[in-house]
Amino acid sequence: MKRISNLADCIPSELIEEIYMNGKEQDDQHVYRVSKSGIIDEKTFWSSYEEFQHEDREIKGDTKEIGLYSTSCYLSPKQPKKFLNFLKKKYYEQYPHPALIHGNTICGLSQLTKERISGYKDIDHVDWWIYKGNFKELEKNFKFYD
Repeated sequence: MKRISNLADCIPSELIEEIYMNGKEQDDQHVYRVSKSGIIDEKTFWSSYEEFQHEDREIKGDTKEIGLYSTSCYLSPKQPKKFLNFLKKKYYEQYPHPALIHGNTICGLSQLTKERISGYKDIDHVDWWIYKGNFKELEKNFKFYD
């Protein structure tokens, strides 16, 4: 199926259709995200699942929840700024130069998490499933937030 080849390989095949049913292509949706390294590169846009794997952290939560396989971002800079300050205080040795970045949810599907999960408290949280092979395009689209 062509659709399966567009999304990240780490996404279980049984969740692909659910992502396509929930996500929308929203190129004009402006979002904010923290780059842990302070560099805008492919790692900056890893999904939560990929970050857990790379950082060798235990996955908490349901592995059948499609949000785990998305790149988390926000409609406002408020929550990312809080996370940025948290990284600087608690994980400075591991992430000495984190930065806040912003751009549009191009090259993929996105959805406000609250639209899918009833009662979700973070009203600005966006799940973004990025199509494979588009990281160079994302690197051009995102900028550092002042």
